[in-house]
Amino acid sequence: MQLSKQSTKLLKISFLFLLLPALLLPLGCGKGNPGSPAAPFSDVSWDDSLEDILSYEGDGYSTYASVYGGTCYTYPKAYQERQGTIKYMFDGEERLMCVAWACSADEEQELYSLYDILEKSVDDKVSGDAPGESQPSNTGRVWYREEGNIILSLMITSDLKALQYAYLHPDVSSQPRE
Repeated sequence: MQLSKQSTKLLKISFLFLLLPALLLPLGCGKGNPGSPAAPFSDVSWDDSLEDILSYEGDGYSTYASVYGGTCYTYPKAYQERQGTIKYMFDGEERLMCVAWACSADEEQELYSLYDILEKSVDDKVSGDAPGESQPSNTGRVWYREEGNIILSLMITSDLKALQYAYLHPDVSSQPRE
């Protein structure tokens, strides 16, 4: 029995789809379970070293002193169809303590809209709460979690219109005040 060209092609494609997971399986075995990404705007996990992050993001970074006693590495990065900056903040022992994404805009309404989108996204994943209706000039919200806090902040002044979306390592996260 001879197969048609189309049947042969489908058989080869089917075989490749069956073979592909077996070929890719060893790629996940090098480092053990690396953990889930620390934030939705980066594939980096809390277990990744500075070298891992520099390898992942590349050479195009700038640095400044991190609030956690180490260095903060920043890269240009788009998220939610907006150009911004991703920040990897380390402590003095080169442990990743915070991953944040920030952006600015000329029009404050752009940031209010983005803030609402991000707030709803975190609510849907974390607590299911509905976002508030008000839009004050400066606002922020903290989600307190065992896996580390999430902080969303918006700053609108005459000189600055900026938003920051940050995920904190559990070691630098606090519990809500009572």
